[in-house]
Amino acid sequence: MTLSHPMTAFLLDYGKLLDQKQIVPFMSEGGYGQGNSVQRISLILRQKGVQATVYTRPLVVDGNKVDRSDYQIERWLKSLN
Repeated sequence: MTLSHPMTAFLLDYGKLLDQKQIVPFMSEGGYGQGNSVQRISLILRQKGVQATVYTRPLVVDGNKVDRSDYQIERWLKSLN
């Protein structure tokens, strides 16, 4: 229910490169919702001095339903334009 260790390490190492970029979060979850992943991304980026970053609505796919998520993903991608 939180950001994975590899993603946390990536943001700590390269987060500054995301300054003034659009963040498009997507994740799978095991039935408990997205947890605090997006908040952790925001916190880490703020700690790295990243400003003026825009976050889109995250895509959260239930890991138990990933084989039936095509429509959900397609709809989410269209909403990004």
